[in-house]
Amino acid sequence: MWNEPSYLESLLDDALGDLSRLLEEADIREVMVNAPDDVWVERAGQLEPAPLRFSAAATRTVIHVLAALSARTEGFEHTRPLLDMGFRDWRISAVLPPVAVQGPALCLRKHGGRIFPLQQFTEGVSTGSETTPPVFEIPRQPDVHGQLLHWIRERKNLLVSGGTGTGKTALLNALIAQIPETQRLVVIEDTRELRVEHPNRVIFEAHPAAGVTLRDLVRQALRFRPDRIIIGEVRGAEAFDLLQAMNTGHEGCLGTLHANSAEEALHRLVQLVLQAGMGWTEEAIARQVGRTIGGIIQLGRVEGRRRIDHIQRVEGYEHGRYQGYP
Repeated sequence: MWNEPSYLESLLDDALGDLSRLLEEADIREVMVNAPDDVWVERAGQLEPAPLRFSAAATRTVIHVLAALSARTEGFEHTRPLLDMGFRDWRISAVLPPVAVQGPALCLRKHGGRIFPLQQFTEGVSTGSETTPPVFEIPRQPDVHGQLLHWIRERKNLLVSGGTGTGKTALLNALIAQIPETQRLVVIEDTRELRVEHPNRVIFEAHPAAGVTLRDLVRQALRFRPDRIIIGEVRGAEAFDLLQAMNTGHEGCLGTLHANSAEEALHRLVQLVLQAGMGWTEEAIARQVGRTIGGIIQLGRVEGRRRIDHIQRVEGYEHGRYQGYP
């Protein structure tokens, strides 16, 4: 009985205590327990301390129940006390001592409650509650909306780039919603975050405990007759297999990547491809990236305000530089 999901969920609700109240507030997107009685929230794009106490014992209990829900129980605390998972509408990261020096640490980030129209990202909105997307300001470039729609129609391979908390997943959801429903999507994620409502879709999630990686799933996706492959975040050697898929007739792929500029995103993609150890030179990979990636959508964040900083068309790689114009 103790390991049945319904019983564990009941235990979790009890263990979360006052954290549940914070998670229910519409304008709070993330709850962070740094150390005993040191709780912070992200509210409307700004970080602030939460007026509550949450002990180390309570945090540890929450983490252990979450580990049980994710089937991470055997040796969890002593061999690798790290937890990264999706549950309900949350993205969860947790670390136990001795790795977490100040005591058990926990981050609970809420996914968006719904898919927002692309127009709200490209024309700007004024708040950061659950009823509005996490982009605040109008993009500085003209006609970003029309350009993004054109890229989707033309089946350009696109990457949404930005730092943590810039709204990459929310914008990717909005872009996916522009794909014609006649096309078949294979969606790949490390931890489930995307909301894909297409009628013809297959969704895969990595399972490290079973030895199933993102790279395995990209390869598997090619056998599922995809019109487009969507990857929640490109973060490792799977970049090589994704690049190969883009070059073998699977156009219009979409994904996100952590980088602070469009050019940095392209360089980072090259470094991730190198991790596959296929023997390619950095120059050869850069040329392939330049031929394959059609555009970068760069998100930024300044003083809690999020926006599409710029979009960058990619038209090749020559003389040590990527070619293309905003």
